[in-house]
Amino acid sequence: MKNKTSIIIWVLAVILILAAAFTFYSNNKSVKLNTPGETATSNQSSESSKVIAPDFSLKDLNGNTVKLSDYKGKVVILNFWAVWCKYCKIEMPDLNELNKELAKENNAVILAVDVQESPDTVKNYLTSNGIDLKVLLDSDGSISQEYGVSGYPTTFIINKDGSLYTYISGKTDKATLLQILEKIKTEEQRK
Repeated sequence: MKNKTSIIIWVLAVILILAAAFTFYSNNKSVKLNTPGETATSNQSSESSKVIAPDFSLKDLNGNTVKLSDYKGKVVILNFWAVWCKYCKIEMPDLNELNKELAKENNAVILAVDVQESPDTVKNYLTSNGIDLKVLLDSDGSISQEYGVSGYPTTFIINKDGSLYTYISGKTDKATLLQILEKIKTEEQRK
């Protein structure tokens, strides 16, 4: 009898743990932007499964309004970051170097979205580190929230048609982004 009671207690404990995990997962899913369910090396399986990146308007460091849709027809590397973020600062030189290369080809662009920091803080960081990226200011955090960003840095790769190709949660580098861009280019040539 003691053995049966012990088994029942263990079964109930496992069921409670699974229920708690499901509840936690359900409550912490992104509301507006579903993840594509793909890794950086996989592609969109069909036209109907495409997730369109939400359009937005943000001010750049010069006060100009910039919209994501302004870059339709180009691949967009959309990087959410902050000056206080250690890993953001580590990847920033690679993004800066890649941006210079991309400017020559004019097929892709990097938009670095600083989240909830003052323009002066951002300008000081960029100037003191020789970073020359197109930086947009998400001063209230609403765009990063719309994209479901829960940590920094987070980078989204957006196709020329505005669909989400993939995303990278955490630090990335130039080599990884070049591999993704090459894969996109190869897939476009097959179409």
